[in-house]
Amino acid sequence: MPSITLKSRFVSVILVLLLSGCIGEDYIDDFVEPTVRINNPITGLQVSTTHSYMATYLNNIGQPENANINWSSSNESVVTIDEQGLATAIEEGEATISVSVTMAGKTISDQDMIIISPIEIQNNDESGKSGTIMSTSGYALKGNFTLEANGSDLVLSISENYAASSSLPGLYLYLTNNPNSVKDALEVGPVTVFEGAHTYTIKDTGINDFQYLLYWCKPFSVKVGEGQIN
Repeated sequence: MPSITLKSRFVSVILVLLLSGCIGEDYIDDFVEPTVRINNPITGLQVSTTHSYMATYLNNIGQPENANINWSSSNESVVTIDEQGLATAIEEGEATISVSVTMAGKTISDQDMIIISPIEIQNNDESGKSGTIMSTSGYALKGNFTLEANGSDLVLSISENYAASSSLPGLYLYLTNNPNSVKDALEVGPVTVFEGAHTYTIKDTGINDFQYLLYWCKPFSVKVGEGQIN
């Protein structure tokens, strides 16, 4: 009996130490600034052609939400845009397409500057983004990363300078629009590499779908680190 009690106490101490290490960095408030973003920006249009813009409004916990989205053009003699986001090229020149949402008296917006040309413009889909991973806890976590579109999938490449503490219990990686919560986040999977370059293939995910990488201590539901996708 004494040996069982001693063992139980030892396990309890270990759990308390792990728990306190995570809880010390807990994030209770999952508020983020609402944003609206253009999902399919372009370089430009040929005169007399059109482009159907799409935009997403993310609320104060980073979730997509229906909103009254307003479109406008800075130069309607060059390009017009209707309430549904359909842009029509009128004549050669430059203009900025803007999308905005007003909530509780506050207006947020996003822009896409485009060129209208008499000849065809090659619009390459946005294919690459990058960022830096940073620790938000007492645990080591650092490194750079890139995201590349591969058809309907994403390839997340973590750079050689990546390093993470291997002592973290149940470290998981997510893609999210709210760096303070895994609610509605996309779970990439458990972290099994703690040093050096490695990659993840993320199925059926667009390069503009998420704004952050999020490293999360899953057993205790605590944030460990993040990387903003630029």
